[in-house]
Amino acid sequence: MTQQSALYPILWACTSSWYFGFHLSELNFPSASLMCTEVEKGIFGLQNCLDITIYRYGLITALFTVGGLVGSLASSWLVQSRGVKGGITITAWLNVVGALAMAFAPNWIVLALGRFIVGLSSGAAICLVPPFLALIAKSSPSLRNRSGQIGTLNQMGIVIGLFTAQVAGLALTGKKGNIPGKWRYIVVLSGIVALLQVFAASVVQSPSTDEQKRSPSVARAADPEADEGSPLLDAQPSSSSDKQMSIRELLSNSSTRGPTILCAAILGLQQLSGVNAVMFYSTPVLKPILPTAAGLIGLQITGINALMTVVAIFLVDRLGRRPLLLASAGMMAICSALLAHGLDSSMNVLSATAIILFIVGFSFGLGPIPFILVSEMVPSPGIPALASLSLSLNWVANFFIAMFFLPLRDALASPPKNGGTEREGVGRVFYVFTAVCTLIFIIVWRGLGAKQRGE
Repeated sequence: MTQQSALYPILWACTSSWYFGFHLSELNFPSASLMCTEVEKGIFGLQNCLDITIYRYGLITALFTVGGLVGSLASSWLVQSRGVKGGITITAWLNVVGALAMAFAPNWIVLALGRFIVGLSSGAAICLVPPFLALIAKSSPSLRNRSGQIGTLNQMGIVIGLFTAQVAGLALTGKKGNIPGKWRYIVVLSGIVALLQVFAASVVQSPSTDEQKRSPSVARAADPEADEGSPLLDAQPSSSSDKQMSIRELLSNSSTRGPTILCAAILGLQQLSGVNAVMFYSTPVLKPILPTAAGLIGLQITGINALMTVVAIFLVDRLGRRPLLLASAGMMAICSALLAHGLDSSMNVLSATAIILFIVGFSFGLGPIPFILVSEMVPSPGIPALASLSLSLNWVANFFIAMFFLPLRDALASPPKNGGTEREGVGRVFYVFTAVCTLIFIIVWRGLGAKQRGE
């Protein structure tokens, strides 16, 4: 497969990454439109509002995470029964069904069901796209030295999806996201894109790999920091006839157990790093400094995320995975500590700067590179199982952050004084994320360092 012929299947696969990112953010901007009280008839005679309380809104949002976990667990089975390309096509069909259920939901229960279905789609897709991109990178010697760049496009698709959802929310529901009923037009967008992906599947060329194992020289080309003993992705053929490894086989094999645990730990800790919590605080912290609508602030943050992911595409194969991960985790640890101090000291400029630099640090390292490691740490037949395990832990960690971040923040803060309602020390929770990012730094330093030394 040449570089030119690889472009089309790469864009086709990264469409699934796009709607994963889109669904993460699609209901955030238009939340006021979704929970409006002016019950009127809108598109196709459907009501603008669905009697959604703040608690039901939280449930609808959380069901995406639950669906994502189930989809991640099922991804290995999809590969075994349909292959990687066939599995991605199924995720597109699921996304069409879920998006249409949300867009034409007559009540909040159907909307919640649609959210669960798109979660299934996204959870499976985020496990299947990295292996597909890895196969493309292995399909030609001219592409192998760009394996990191190709793998980073998965994260690029996610952040473009986040950015697209913010733009769509601003364009359709206004700066405050409160135009009644317009949320239906937003949620249907991903279904339209996924339907186009389904139609395009018939002309997508499945990547094939050489029959010979990758030599150490090829491994070093894929990652300049890799030594001869580095267990990067080999070039075993990955056709539908290959026997896929299970999670149990990965963990029971002494040569794959270490890389499997390492990769799963990094992806699980990725969500526990506090990136979503920092995003949660971006609007109240930046609004006094950037006096625009709250939604525009979120748009600016996702724009920074996308811009720095572009930077990662150009750096990942030049500098290597380990240096970028170390720089990312170190920068995030420092910035979360600065954010904690800034919030507790009411230093808005420091807090705003810390938030922006935290997102920058995540975008060029801990955001894209763990997905690349999934496709490089074990032999080809074990990639789907490793992706399923690692991304399932990622979803579980995401769920725990969503459920326990606010209770933990309140538990670490001081009670309100003099009958007030504002707690002091709400920034202390970010010291916890400082500790997590420091732990990631240590794991990457020791774990990936040992792999490079062939230990």
